[in-house]
Amino acid sequence: MFVSYLTNSSQYIPQCQYGFSPSSLQFHRNGTTTTYTASDMCEGKANTWGPQAFIDPGYMHTILLEDLRPSTTYYYRVGCDVHGWSSIHSFTNRPGSGDEAVTMIAYGDMGLSPVEPGAKSTMDQVITRVHSINVTCLLHIGDISYARGIAAQWDAFMTQIEPIAAHVPYMVGIGNHEYDHETGGDKDPSGAPGPGGFRPGWGDYGRDSGGECAVPMVHRFHSPSNGNSLFWYSFDVGPVHVIYYSTEHDFRRPSIQFKWLENDLRSVDHTRTPWIIVTGHRHMFTSEAESTGESQIRQMLQLYLEPLFYQYHVDLNLFAHRHSYERSCAMYQQKCISDGITNVLIGMAGQNLDRDSYTPVEWSKYHDQQFAYTTIVANRTYLHFTYYHSNDDLIADEFSLQK
Repeated sequence: MFVSYLTNSSQYIPQCQYGFSPSSLQFHRNGTTTTYTASDMCEGKANTWGPQAFIDPGYMHTILLEDLRPSTTYYYRVGCDVHGWSSIHSFTNRPGSGDEAVTMIAYGDMGLSPVEPGAKSTMDQVITRVHSINVTCLLHIGDISYARGIAAQWDAFMTQIEPIAAHVPYMVGIGNHEYDHETGGDKDPSGAPGPGGFRPGWGDYGRDSGGECAVPMVHRFHSPSNGNSLFWYSFDVGPVHVIYYSTEHDFRRPSIQFKWLENDLRSVDHTRTPWIIVTGHRHMFTSEAESTGESQIRQMLQLYLEPLFYQYHVDLNLFAHRHSYERSCAMYQQKCISDGITNVLIGMAGQNLDRDSYTPVEWSKYHDQQFAYTTIVANRTYLHFTYYHSNDDLIADEFSLQK
């Protein structure tokens, strides 16, 4: 478990005290400190100092807590004796096997309240939920803060999610508004070749990160080290194997990412994790009207990744980017089939909602354009997915899968 916090000083070694009771924090770990500056990023506004551009982010401290007991609640605080200690928070570690049920929350395209109109209502509902039930982790599938080079928005966003992220692992994936850039590729933390990373002759890959090229994100969030930092990685949560991949990097068959995806899917132990959930930011399916560039990327995702996911029996394919919700049948190549993949578009967490029209298609079972979030509850034989509107926390759609 990574525990992170931010201060205005790097003078002292960051520390975490933790234990099984808030009155007995008997364990202790030291951590590491990092930061970044305007010149570390790729281009544009992110390279410029100023109130509406880059400001000093302070120092990010991270402590790795190892050898934790599964399904156990720990209490912790961070800081040091000289500068003081945080309040005591708690988290419950994930199960050690696939025999216990887990609960996850998932969404994409959140942003910062009040800049993004739906962020507050969604955050209010999610905060209430994570403090009332045992949520194992949260999946935020790209377009995280929408800072786009305005560094103060990263600070405010991290404060916004603290009531969640101090209590459950906040697992993030890369989106176009964190990564996309045209120049400065030598500073790209993903190691993608070329000045602007993946820029094929199709699609609408632009400069949507404001020049950040994911530098703030990789300093502020953490992931397992089995892939390429936050860009692609995987982890197990009880009976579920979760994969994050990047739609902002080359996902075609010869690419490094494709090979990693295939190897990861091939290595899944279905006796341990019978469910596979894959997540990538840009949508693989939608029946909404869309731009030519979006359509081209969607078709390429279907061409290269849908067959791979079907071959390795992916159960649930989550994506965002469009600011709406849409759920498919179990499907493959536009057809509903019994052993297909259920695709769900969940980009409705906070950013301005889509207002585009829909085209009737066989595979689309439910869609709407409302601010919302979703939950996933899974045990070894049963997975239940629920879609809640943020304004009233009522269920708007739900479905179940069984093994």
